Amino acid sequence: MSIGNGHGERRDEAKVTAPHVLAEAARDVLEGFRRAHPSLEAELFVVVEGKLTLELEAATGAFAASQGVACSVAARVWDAQSRGFVSGPVRGREDLERWLDAAVRGVAAGSRPPPIGFLTVTPLPAWKWEPSVERARSEAARLVRTVVPSGTVVQALVSTHRTTWSALLRSSGGVVAHVEDREEAFVRCETSRGAVVDAVARAPGQDALELESLRERLLEAVAALEAPAKPRARDSATSLMEAPALLSSSEEPVSEVADPTLPLVLRPAVAAPLVAGLSWLLRGDVAAATPGLARAVGKKAFPSVLSVEDDPLHPQGTRRREWDDEGREARAVRLVDEGRLLGFLHSEQTATRLGAQPCGRGLREGASEPSATALNFFIVPRGDALPAHYTELVARVETFTTMPRPGRVSLIAGGWEVREGRRVRRIAPMSLELPVLETFRALRGVGADLTFFPTAEGCGTPTLVLPPPSE
Repeated sequence: MSIGNGHGERRDEAKVTAPHVLAEAARDVLEGFRRAHPSLEAELFVVVEGKLTLELEAATGAFAASQGVACSVAARVWDAQSRGFVSGPVRGREDLERWLDAAVRGVAAGSRPPPIGFLTVTPLPAWKWEPSVERARSEAARLVRTVVPSGTVVQALVSTHRTTWSALLRSSGGVVAHVEDREEAFVRCETSRGAVVDAVARAPGQDALELESLRERLLEAVAALEAPAKPRARDSATSLMEAPALLSSSEEPVSEVADPTLPLVLRPAVAAPLVAGLSWLLRGDVAAATPGLARAVGKKAFPSVLSVEDDPLHPQGTRRREWDDEGREARAVRLVDEGRLLGFLHSEQTATRLGAQPCGRGLREGASEPSATALNFFIVPRGDALPAHYTELVARVETFTTMPRPGRVSLIAGGWEVREGRRVRRIAPMSLELPVLETFRALRGVGADLTFFPTAEGCGTPTLVLPPPSE
């Protein structure tokens, strides 16, 4: 499939104030606020985001591009008994003053003031936003040419390049600033048994998208879902890192219902939504609403094969942060250590609520209030041995949502029945309803093939081994 030379493009031409100018104006406005309201504390969170989106129009092979820059601010004021919060667009000093005044007027007695830690001082990073529709088109064409299996229909492709500059300033002093440059591409391919959606993110420090792992996953998914496909030969596997040998060219796989007595081997593309569910479960706000989970800290809540971390500087992760949006250092956190629950991902508010130490996970979506959010959440790889016989799930069929109810992941996945390291028959896509907590409590093995997925909120996972569905 090729991408045509469509020229649909929408551009936001609104005048944008340079981020450094906004930050300096915010500093002056807060200084004036401190003199005018000595009994109140205040902060301004200024965010400038440039975004370029390229969408493939599958019917024509052309694309539509949109790009623009948005500036916004979140203003928060408080004293010992109350607080006020507002947010909105900003172009200059007058808007900063207007939103800060609105936050003062919105102060409500009895509303809980935010827990505030010490705010350090970091330099204001450079703002570089040079979007290129031509480059985006070239990368999209390279992606389709490289990763889409021959004969497969591409229903959708969305490429997004986003550069976000932010600065948090307080009337009591201090400023923490951050710039994040992210590029992601999502592709949706149609098979005879449903659509497969996968994605790739440009790793920090790289100039282009690395496509080989995405290509291999899509080839595996189409082979598992598309009949009559003959898988290529491969050496026998002895561990979770190695895929099992495929049928020889003289054998034809047959699609049948999976044997419910066999354990399940979830390859990373299938396991990723389940791990995203675990990242939700281990957030401080969820733990605060789940007393039994909060009381399990320090106890063996999971099997010894499970260890979980969130590392904002992980070399394979899709994000890179040194500070969160509350001015806290975003440090690496081990949440589960060989089955023992150590803690949760916290913003300032959730840490205070549970009596825990903040860990730098108070992040904002635009100019919203901070909430506990994972960065590069992942299952720590191990390389455990595979069982002798198992159901191997390699392809996840797209569904409307993977967590229709809180704490419960729904999947439709296809793959193979494996006997003694060989794929002996294709199985029809099977539906799985997996309660997150109970599923990880039953975990039997963890592979070494760690992969991070933009389609699963940036979470990373190796292959996971679960007990048979019949148990």
